[in-house]
Formats: sequence, structure tokens, C-alpha cells
Amino acid sequence: MAAGQILRLIHKARRVLDVPDFMQYLEFQDLRRAYYAEFWQRAAMAANAECSPWHDGYFRIRRGRQVAIVKGGSLRLDDHLTLQIFGNKLLTYKLLEEQGCTLPRHMPFTRAALRDAGHFMEQTKGLAVVKPVSGTGGGAGVSTGIANYGALKRAAWQAAKFDTNLMIEQQIEGDSYRLLYLDGAMIDAVKRVPPKLKGDGVKSIAELVKAENRRRIEQRPYSALSPLKLDADAMNFLKAAGRTPKSRPMKGETITVKRAANENTSAENHRVYNVHGATADLGTKLARNLGIKLMGLDIIAKDISSPLTRDNGVIGEVNTTPGLHHHDLTAAPAPGNIAARIIKHMFSTKHGVMIVPDEEIAALPAPPTEKAAG
Repeated sequence: MAAGQILRLIHKARRVLDVPDFMQYLEFQDLRRAYYAEFWQRAAMAANAECSPWHDGYFRIRRGRQVAIVKGGSLRLDDHLTLQIFGNKLLTYKLLEEQGCTLPRHMPFTRAALRDAGHFMEQTKGLAVVKPVSGTGGGAGVSTGIANYGALKRAAWQAAKFDTNLMIEQQIEGDSYRLLYLDGAMIDAVKRVPPKLKGDGVKSIAELVKAENRRRIEQRPYSALSPLKLDADAMNFLKAAGRTPKSRPMKGETITVKRAANENTSAENHRVYNVHGATADLGTKLARNLGIKLMGLDIIAKDISSPLTRDNGVIGEVNTTPGLHHHDLTAAPAPGNIAARIIKHMFSTKHGVMIVPDEEIAALPAPPTEKAAG
């Protein structure tokens, strides 16, 4: 076995052996599976199709002889190599640079070359972000608000649990947006606000986080699929605000827990309709030039209704397995079922679907009628 493979196995084992988080991880995995089972049932109904569980968490969505197989938030639209390439943040940035995109200043490094990352901070000034280059998603292992060498060291340790190859970049101020593209057409845009908690004058921030995670597990309708974590990103954010996990917010006081928005709730996801035309067109160009069928384009911008410039905003990431729940768990419902639109597109283009032989159709459940689906 190659040295790189051994290192990846060691880091994976370290994550699994994070015992305090393991039971919570399992609970949220169960929550995510239950949510997506309902999610695809709703999408299939809206697409006048039949959704049925298959094996090992997969679902088959059928209309006529066509079958789309889904699992969690994943569909068979982009090939495995595309997913691998854009799962690597450094390769993604290289491709975006070739497309002429405005990006944060950044640099790859490893924990063995931590001093190089420190010099990067000195040269760029301001706050920094550290990320694992690959091996993760949903913001895992990402730390923002890094202001000094001590915080850099802690962030590198956290990120290295996912990948020994790391990246540091200049932190860009602005709001977080997710633009969703299907075959180059923008079909939704959501502003994702960082997670907030309301104090009761009694519980500490750590206790409020624990109560919030229990609420997320138990609440219906669903509000979030991930736990809120007091990780390095949260610690940096709280410290900058003069707080610690032991701080007790006043009764009725609303506090932001961290800068990263991945762990927020539906109340903090807001659909937007004022994306500047040049920004929307840029996403279309990227999806088509880079050959991505289903793309989530993450943008950090002060004003999404103005063009992207280094002063206003930059592209943060390209997601080829964009969490569709971000477009479903929102403060206000979508004007239509986003997932159903994707399924209908797959059926109409015959891309990412399978064809059932005629002799097998009789053995499968019939799709609902138009009246029942309506």
C-alpha cells in the first residue's frame, strides 16, 4: 500500500475515533436518510413519476420505461471523474483561473510547511481561511477567521483530519450564496445566513448548541440535516466577539455562532431573485465550459445584485454534488419543486436515466395519474 493511502486511512480512523461526536453523527445520518426518503417521494409525485425504495438507501424514480436512481442528494448526472476533479479545491481553483474568474488569494500547504502558510498571512494581511484540499464536503474541516499563528496551527490540525493536503486563502467579507445550475441554466439561488441561537439568560452557548441539536433531530417539519458544531471555525468567531462556549447570552439575545453557513437552519436560508445578470451568466459559462450538468456555485458577495469584482465578491467553490436540501429547507418555499424539475429534465433529455425492458414494466409499480400527482 502506498504511503499516501496509509496516511488517508490513518486520518479517516482519527475522524471515526472522535467518540463524543460519533453517536451524534449516526443520529444525523438517520435524520438525513429519513428526510431524503420523503424528499424524493415529493419530487416524484410532482414529476408525475413513481418513487420506490430499492437497496442500501437507493431509490428508483420511474416514469414509463425510464428510471432515475437516486441516493441521498445524489443523482446520476455527472460522471465519477467530474465529481473527483471538483471535489479537489486546488484543482477547481486552477480550472476557475483558466476561465478568468475572480478568486480569493490562496496557496496550498501542508502541516509540515506551516511556516509558509504563516508567511502567506503576513503578506495578504487580514483574516484567513484554511481548508482540506479534498476528502470532505459541507464545510467539514474548514476554519475561518484565522488571525494569528496559533489559530493557523489549530485550523491546520482540524483540516488535516480530512486531507493532509491543505489550502489557505484570504478571507473575503460578504454574504454566502448558492446558485444552482442544471445544464447551464440557473434554476435557483439561495442566500445562506450563518447559524444563530437565541439566549435564555440561563444556558451557556455550549448548552444552547446541545439543545439546538436535539431540536433538529426531533423537530418536524425538518429544519436542518447537520449538527451545529463548536469547532475551530466557531471558536475563532466567538473569540472575535469576546465570547467562549461558556458565555451565557442574555434572555432574548440572538447571537451568531460561526461564520460558515453550512450548519444553519431553514429559517436562515433565503431565496433570492436579484442575482446580477453578469453573475448568472458567468455560472452558465462555467457549467458549460467545464462540462458540469448539475452545479452548485458558491459565491461570497457584499451585494449579489452587483457584478462580481474583488471589492464586491468572488467565487468560493464549485459543487458537483450540491446538497439539494439547501433549496428545499428555506424560510420561504420555492415557487416549484426544484428536485422535480431536475427529474423531469433527466427524463426529457434521457441523461442519467436507465431504460427498463418492456417485459419488466409489468412487475414495477405504476406511476400516479396526473390527477393524483396534481
